[in-house]
Amino acid sequence: MYRNIIVMTDFSKDSDFATKIACEISKTFSSKLYVMHVGYMDPGFTVLLDDEDMDKVKKRMDENVEKEFEKLEERVPCLKDVDYKTIYHRGVPYEEGLKEIETGKYDLLVLGSHGKNSIKKFFYGSTTAKLTRRSPISTLITRNTEEK
Repeated sequence: MYRNIIVMTDFSKDSDFATKIACEISKTFSSKLYVMHVGYMDPGFTVLLDDEDMDKVKKRMDENVEKEFEKLEERVPCLKDVDYKTIYHRGVPYEEGLKEIETGKYDLLVLGSHGKNSIKKFFYGSTTAKLTRRSPISTLITRNTEEK
């Protein structure tokens, strides 16, 4: 039924839960799982930072994301049991998510309902709502009931 599943993560507990659910679905259907993170790059940054400083920000962001992806298997052990690939983009999360989804290779999008903290919850919640409304594929929104 689902051959290619994509789950978006901001490395929060809620998105780890969404990743766990996506992983279980992937196991059930022997699907390929894609775990995507978008490093938020506000277009306004280019006005505030010169090229050299912007390169430093990008490099640091890339290093942090790589470390988070390395820790993800520890937090979501199910990933060891499925065929999965990580995807990383920089930009506006819902825009980059839609671009990736519209490549046409995915059957299901899985999203957590909230993100890392109150500010991120606001932004990630907006990301979830925007992706849900615009996604050309089936979308599953999870709510973390394990830890509250």
